[in-house]
Amino acid sequence: MKRFRNILVGVDLTNVDPQASFALSRPSRRALARAIWLAAHTQGKLTIFSAFAVSPFIQDLLQEQLSQAADEPAREANAILDRLVAQAKKEGVDARPKFAFGTPWEEICRQVQNDNHDLVIVGTRDLGYVGRIFFGSTAVKLLRHCPCPVWVARPDANWEHQEILVPSDFSDVSLEALRIAVEGRELVDTRLHVLHVLQALSGPPAWYSRVPSQMVEDYIAEQRAQAKKKLHEQLAQAGDRAVQHGVQVHVVEGSPDEAILKAIDDLKIDLVVMGTAARSGLASMVLGNTTEGLISHVKCSLIAVKPPGFQCPVPRVSEASVRQPIISPAPNRPLQ
Repeated sequence: MKRFRNILVGVDLTNVDPQASFALSRPSRRALARAIWLAAHTQGKLTIFSAFAVSPFIQDLLQEQLSQAADEPAREANAILDRLVAQAKKEGVDARPKFAFGTPWEEICRQVQNDNHDLVIVGTRDLGYVGRIFFGSTAVKLLRHCPCPVWVARPDANWEHQEILVPSDFSDVSLEALRIAVEGRELVDTRLHVLHVLQALSGPPAWYSRVPSQMVEDYIAEQRAQAKKKLHEQLAQAGDRAVQHGVQVHVVEGSPDEAILKAIDDLKIDLVVMGTAARSGLASMVLGNTTEGLISHVKCSLIAVKPPGFQCPVPRVSEASVRQPIISPAPNRPLQ
């Protein structure tokens, strides 16, 4: 994970009152704490980012004339971000604030492209299945569209010792996820689990009854052996010898979602690192995606990795873009 040297953490300032107790939501606190921890360990840069969701009409209005009504929310947001930056700097982290008007997940994608961030960290409000279909969440949108890996942070039992699970389908993106997990050994005491799910063998088809049971058992055993061989080949490519406590390889039959959730519970997993197919539109609403489907069910953190050649659908814009109002510097305010 030392590759992550230019980190962006998204925080939600919607209900934060800088004049009152100044308390971030729990998901934002989780994400910020993890981002500061990681940036301190990798000696990387950290951008603490927030965006206020406004309609395109309001964005145009704000750009055309930055009235006091538009400037004041920006000043307040920058004042809060300055305090968070000061918190990060106390931990020795090179941090800076960034604020924008616009849909949060879109503005994060733009910021990632503009400043070449290599990791985004966010929290999640756990909308549930219906909420994801009709409304989505910032985390789910980023899983689909963000061009760099996305870390959805949840409470971790012990940051200095991590049980990490990498589900693999032998693809290139699975190999990249495995490399990230192996690199985690450089930062924390890690035990790595690699999981492959044999979907084709889930549920006995009708012809099982007409095939000798020994033949079926031999076939399943052969498929499991081939899967384990491929997993060990991927581990060799990822550099598994660097993992302090070795690696446990698991091959099971069934549905990927159910198998991964069971492995998380049985193995007491702290972090899942996995590739995403990055579906969008109707396909994602009807068919879903294993990575997205886990968001509202797992209790651990998750890092989602995009496949090679992924193209972000959000257009890149420059710092002087008309979508970004020019914000006056926030006044200096002491931390409370």
